Amino acid sequence: MNITKINASSGKHYGMGNLKRSDHQYQDRLYQFNYVPEELKGCVHIKTHGNDKLISEDHECFSFETDEAVEVYILYPDKQPYLPQWLEGYERMRMNVTRIDSIADNLKGYFSLYKKVFPKGKIVLYGCSPNKMLLEEWYVESNGANYCMYSVCLKPHN
Repeated sequence: MNITKINASSGKHYGMGNLKRSDHQYQDRLYQFNYVPEELKGCVHIKTHGNDKLISEDHECFSFETDEAVEVYILYPDKQPYLPQWLEGYERMRMNVTRIDSIADNLKGYFSLYKKVFPKGKIVLYGCSPNKMLLEEWYVESNGANYCMYSVCLKPHN
């Protein structure tokens, strides 16, 4: 499986790695994955930017291309009280991922997994922030303080 042409609307560089314990979740944070379900260990992980969390659910966040059909897993923060509308088209999996911050004893985040199968070609993912949250003045003024950006992992679809 080849992932190419990762293009973030923010202009930031989104890197890639493998989803595993102690791997960094974002390009711009030191947060590390703590618990990763066995079924997803080692899958391709696209490292987003934590500060892209304020991109609206109506706007493109980033896109990429793949040379085969893939299962796209969105690791969406449980702390967020609403789901973006685009994520409602995904299947909620009975798996979760946890993360720690730069202090190893501090469990920082709990993420639910949402899955959707895409054919080969260009895949577009939209913003993390539900419009309901962007209407909240405190949320926007604090730059989404204490809320998280989603992460993405990919597996070949058999």
